[in-house]
Amino acid sequence: MKTLGIIAFLSLFAILSLGNINRNELNEVALVYAIGIDRDSDNYVVSLQVINPQPLNNQTEKLPVVVYDSKAKSMGKAIEMVSRKISRQLSPAQVQLIIIGESVAETIGINGVLNYILREPGLSSMLDILITKDISAWDALKVIPFMEDIPGSEIVKTLENTEENWGSHQRIFPTQLKAEIISRGKEAIVPTIMLIGDKKAAGEKAILESISPNAYLELSGLTVMNEDKKAGWLNDNQSRTYYLIKGSLKNSYFSSYCSAQKEEFGLTIIHSKTSIDGKMNNGKPQFKIKVDLVGDLDELNCDMDLTKPDGIKKIEKLMEKDIEASIKDLIVQSQTLNCDFIGFGDVLRIDDKSNWKKNEKIWQKEIFSTSQFEITANVTVRNYGDINISD
Repeated sequence: MKTLGIIAFLSLFAILSLGNINRNELNEVALVYAIGIDRDSDNYVVSLQVINPQPLNNQTEKLPVVVYDSKAKSMGKAIEMVSRKISRQLSPAQVQLIIIGESVAETIGINGVLNYILREPGLSSMLDILITKDISAWDALKVIPFMEDIPGSEIVKTLENTEENWGSHQRIFPTQLKAEIISRGKEAIVPTIMLIGDKKAAGEKAILESISPNAYLELSGLTVMNEDKKAGWLNDNQSRTYYLIKGSLKNSYFSSYCSAQKEEFGLTIIHSKTSIDGKMNNGKPQFKIKVDLVGDLDELNCDMDLTKPDGIKKIEKLMEKDIEASIKDLIVQSQTLNCDFIGFGDVLRIDDKSNWKKNEKIWQKEIFSTSQFEITANVTVRNYGDINISD
């Protein structure tokens, strides 16, 4: 019994000792939560969102983060210059988010940024990556959040929520993005963020005093890449269609018009499945796209009697027509951009390997734009609750 008591005491002492060591270490480091990377002429502008240590009594009105920035020819040098402004050692191990400024994506490309992230041993490989639209990464990191204490955390959690429940955005990590950039069969797609409202007000603490924010960050579609440079942009509806074609849509909400007066009905999608088959025929790529969706009817603003057998069938057909049109429009946009961001080249690489090898090097420049498509959507309304006849 005495021996057990000694062991327990030593264990407690060890835990307390380790706790003191960790606490001392925390007092000496500056925890970086998010990194922003912009381009200014021929320099990188690197911004670090650093967690602001709070005193134990927490009586101060300090903001939970501070954003530091510096510019240099290289990202590593810029970060070193930031460290000269901080009294603590920078710790990148906690970084959760990298925001790449639109200026980088449009000029020199994002390959250098990805290479730095993947080579830096202090950074995790599970970082969320975003590209800005109409705003710098530096400005994005300064926007004060409403729901979370740390701005970067609010962005990451918004990404997670949108991916799980709405489907217009999905997270992408450095290794996945790098693989898509070097692939010849698919161009990369990156979630995009923009500022809604007044940029100056977004960084001022007074904004928290308003019950209705007049400035905030919002996920806004997807940036389309050609190799590692920005080629275009997809809005939220196009983004959702993209994930539907890719077969990675989890939950989402689709609405459709039911009359010339533009009344709508809406389905919550609970299951989706997509198949794409491809082959070369007489020198032209041919693809068959089949999409199956199952959803619950959530809203009906149409003059339809769902108690009749053809009521639900009519809704299903209307939704199928809209989905097929959305897929066609997205394909047209990819061919207009001459940028296979959907990944039909990858389909050929798997389904028609010999022909893919013959056309791989000229796929995007010469072959992709000649592709032909057959699109079929099948929608099944599983539940429609107590909705029978529209009011």
